[in-house]
This record gives sequence, structure tokens and C-alpha cells, in this order.
Amino acid sequence: MDSLKLTEDWDLALTVGGSLAIVSGAERVAQDVACYERTFYGEPYYAAEDGVPYLDNELAALPPEELVTTRANERALQVPGVTDASTTLTEFARRVLHGDIAVTTDDGGVVNVSF
Repeated sequence: MDSLKLTEDWDLALTVGGSLAIVSGAERVAQDVACYERTFYGEPYYAAEDGVPYLDNELAALPPEELVTTRANERALQVPGVTDASTTLTEFARRVLHGDIAVTTDDGGVVNVSF
């Protein structure tokens, strides 16, 4: 499975020839997990049921840490090619959230996604 490659600024990447760049393998899994985690519930017009309901609990008040890690793991598991996910929060305060998601791919590799 392939995805369109994104730049560090989350813009579409281009090849040297000006075509849309494609990403696959572990890099694709890491990029897709990051995209899935950043999607708000109802944000995608084409898939309104996708996304994390950040506006319901996470942004209204400081939610329980378990809620955040559970939702992050569940969302990561929706990415094609991911068989396991484990989220560790490194900074968890009002309006600040950083952490790492260790995802296991279907070929047994482990990819770390920081947020």
C-alpha cells in the first residue's frame, strides 16, 4: 500500500520531475499514523465518522491520561498495516500534549511516531 508523501510542513511532496511523490513501507505507516492522530472527528468531508473527538472531551478540559492513550492506540490501529500500538505521553498538561506511539507493522517491524 502506498500514500502520497508529505513534507515536514504537511504539504504534498513532489518528485524531481514535478510529479506527486509516493511513500511506502515503514515510512508510509508512520506518516499515516500521524495523519490519523491529527484528524478531528467529522473533519474529513468524505469520511465524517473518522477522526478523534477532540472537541468532545480533550479540548474542553484536561481529560484522563488513559482516555488520551486509549484513543491514540485505537486510532493508530485503524491504519492499514498496523497490528499493535502503544502510546506513551511525555508531556501532558492543559493545552500541551506530546508523546510517542510505538506501532508494530504487519511485517513485524516497529515504527515510532512522535507527536
